[in-house]
Amino acid sequence: MLRVQRFPNPRAFTWPLVIAFMRRIPLIIILLLAVIVPTTLSAQKRILGEVKKKISSLNPTIDLYKGAINTLKPALSHEETKDASETWFLEGKLQYSLYGKYVDTEKLGKKVDVKAMGHALINGYNGYTHALSLDTIVETDRKGNPKIDKKTGKIKTKTKFSGDIVKAFIAQHSNYNNVGGELYNVQDWVGAYDAWEIFCKLNDYLGNATGTYLPDSVIGQTRYYQALALWQKGDNKEAVKMFQVARNLGIERKECYDYALVCLSALGDETGIIKLAHEAYARFGASDAQYVRVLINDHINNKQFKKANELLDQIIEQNDSDAEIQNLKGIVMEQEAGMESALPYFKRCVELDPENVQGNFNLGRYYYNEATTLPEKNPRLSRKKLMVKLVPLYIKARPYLEKAYALDPSNTDAKNALRNIYYKLGEDKKLQQIEK
Repeated sequence: MLRVQRFPNPRAFTWPLVIAFMRRIPLIIILLLAVIVPTTLSAQKRILGEVKKKISSLNPTIDLYKGAINTLKPALSHEETKDASETWFLEGKLQYSLYGKYVDTEKLGKKVDVKAMGHALINGYNGYTHALSLDTIVETDRKGNPKIDKKTGKIKTKTKFSGDIVKAFIAQHSNYNNVGGELYNVQDWVGAYDAWEIFCKLNDYLGNATGTYLPDSVIGQTRYYQALALWQKGDNKEAVKMFQVARNLGIERKECYDYALVCLSALGDETGIIKLAHEAYARFGASDAQYVRVLINDHINNKQFKKANELLDQIIEQNDSDAEIQNLKGIVMEQEAGMESALPYFKRCVELDPENVQGNFNLGRYYYNEATTLPEKNPRLSRKKLMVKLVPLYIKARPYLEKAYALDPSNTDAKNALRNIYYKLGEDKKLQQIEK
């Protein structure tokens, strides 16, 4: 407290008194600020009080919980309350309560906003986990000094909300799996992924509390669902990784390979496709031709024709009605034994699938090449006699090359061959049309 000295003769000390008064002004301002600031700060605490009151309502509704969440929102970012575990504990509790009210409403046969319901559960986890990170209270003695643990020499701490939060996590654990599926069904890929991620994370809380952890097969299945969500939202790179996580956890279902191959194909990752095809082939053998096709193409590109032939024979033995496999067999036979050995397989390919681009091109290519090499093989034949042999070959080649070109206009080899055929056969209209 400031004390003003009393003097016998006030008139003699007029100026010092004025100066003393002037010196008091800053102190008065400070005192006023001290009054104003706590009043402003206490407004945030009043928000927490309002929220608690709403939570304890005898007849809470979805709108009441939504209103309480909005009321609490400023406290989540205010300097006084944003670092308080109680603030985030209330956020988590409100969101979980909102989710519970949605569930109750749904049980009554009423429609609810599935997306809002799911995100309430997700937001509840986020609020509670933030509260956990702040829920450390230092124990103090009567003088306010931190207590020291005699055994460890460390400052003693305790928690206020952690126990309740962990109990809430355990109670809601399975609901995150359900919510993931519900959000996936409404095409909320990000929300579905997040819900399933929380489900996996909470496995630790469940294990620590009960001593029993979910088996890898359950977590692996959830990781598979997450991979699907990533794929659906277009994140092929992360989807490939998550499919791998699922397989590592024992999910050997065929789709775990097939969808990953689709993602790798979208990424243009040929190395990844070949590697995964090897894994799938080792697991499923030649039961699915798509894995074998990838491996055969890889062997062909690396001129490993013997390995390619071995795989082809395995799959043809199981299924000789796959047009693409027949075409691949023809390509390998052409490389190993010549075009004559390949011809039956190209024919079989087109017989099985008349719209097969490569089969049509290869069969047309066979007859066209026969015509092209005929003059070299018969150098003494006159032009007239040569044309007698050439025309039937051109006619045989023409429909297959036309089909191949119609199915794939970017095939310049087919176009050039047709141009020459039309010229040799005197088909001027077709020649003019293909030149356009």
